[in-house]
Amino acid sequence: MRVVEPTGPFVLRVHELEQGENRLERVGNGVDLALDAAFIRLAGLVVLRLVIYRAGDHIDVQGTVTATVDLACDRCLTPFQRVLEADVRVFAERREIRDRRPLEEVREDDLGIVYHDGRFVDLTDDVRQVLLVELPWQTVCRDDCRGLCPRCGADLKEGPCRCGEREVDSRWSLKSGSDPGGSRREGDPPANLG
Repeated sequence: MRVVEPTGPFVLRVHELEQGENRLERVGNGVDLALDAAFIRLAGLVVLRLVIYRAGDHIDVQGTVTATVDLACDRCLTPFQRVLEADVRVFAERREIRDRRPLEEVREDDLGIVYHDGRFVDLTDDVRQVLLVELPWQTVCRDDCRGLCPRCGADLKEGPCRCGEREVDSRWSLKSGSDPGGSRREGDPPANLG
């Protein structure tokens, strides 16, 4: 049975990594990361800058991932872009050295450690997860966004809408010239309302 080799810009070839420090930059896109465009839309490329320390089969990967994403404001629905930047940290070692269980069991138990076969270290899942975690829970185009008018739908960050002042229920308005408390002066007891 032929084993399919991992491919893509976020797959490291172990034999290309020198012992000691290595500095790499990898560039990919949403297709490389298998990102669902309905959930996250990239507005450009994903850039991964890495410092990799290799000691035999032990590989310590540190770096940052940067990507620009298309978002829509939760308050006014205006489309805008935001740059996401996050740290990536992965420890990779050869699986046979540490554990001889099936790969599925290893993945369930040893979070934070990536195993390699001596040929490839696939960082694709790690880069994808870091980007998804960095997505904001609430997206606003700017901190002072006032959103949309609930009556006419006008964008309030562009100024007041044409709805004017809210209509006041006439039952609560005072008739011109009337004084509901009579001609009370300060210190007088309130009028009998009963």
